[in-house]
Amino acid sequence: MPEYKVVEAPKDQDLSEFSRLLWGQGISHRIIENQDYQYLLVGNEHDAQRVALAYRSLQEGELRWHEPEAKQPAPTVSVLRIAAHLPVTLITIILSVLGYFLVQFDADLDMASQFTFFEIHQSNNQLSFSLPNGEYWRLITPVFLHFSVMHIVFNMLWLWDLGKRVELLQSSGRLLGIMLIVGLGSNVAQAVYADAGIFGGMSGVIYGLLGYAWIWGILIPQKSMHIPTPIIVFMLVWLVLCMVGFTEIMGLGSVANAAHVGGLLMGIVIGFGAALIERKRPG
Repeated sequence: MPEYKVVEAPKDQDLSEFSRLLWGQGISHRIIENQDYQYLLVGNEHDAQRVALAYRSLQEGELRWHEPEAKQPAPTVSVLRIAAHLPVTLITIILSVLGYFLVQFDADLDMASQFTFFEIHQSNNQLSFSLPNGEYWRLITPVFLHFSVMHIVFNMLWLWDLGKRVELLQSSGRLLGIMLIVGLGSNVAQAVYADAGIFGGMSGVIYGLLGYAWIWGILIPQKSMHIPTPIIVFMLVWLVLCMVGFTEIMGLGSVANAAHVGGLLMGIVIGFGAALIERKRPG
């Protein structure tokens, strides 16, 4: 998928405010750097023209939004175009939706039990659980299992918002690495600190992405992922409410709190380490 280089600026020029304005206008973009310069890239010609005009007015001392004189219709957003920029986010959403349907249509858990963290044993309508022997995929696959419509919708909305920020502004490889590490760690945390049972969902990974983006933005504000503060506050308040049993009081069921807390802490640690490495890079 081709990209359009719109801005070429010295590496020491702060483009963070301009980037924030672009996101506010709904213009997806990314900024890359080499030894001496930084480049702002967009995905289509229509946005390239808008950004070029806006950047020119910024250099003249007053940022104004113009539409190109020969305005072209906004490009059609295709699945292939989105997939080219957000493969990890989209594949993760697809696998999660499949995990939801697997749980819904497998009432006896014959197939779903192959993807839970613990092995499930049924005897006389009673369930018992044991640690798997050599089935290492179980360390990560619970993140794809979802148990209700609210569960899958809530998680996928947050995954789309946070996942695409990391993938667009950094890279697909970075997002995949974070998700694998946090997914494994949050599952292990839930297995260790809660009673053996059936658990699943992408929430631990989502909190990991939140923690990562949050601490990254604090340490490297010029490359912030621009997560609004109210979203961070809401997610942290929701975390505390879940820990004190709010969801059970409201009849929404129990929540994998250990996975949430573990995911958040792991995301913060990964973000802290990644930011320190970024800050120590020469130039």
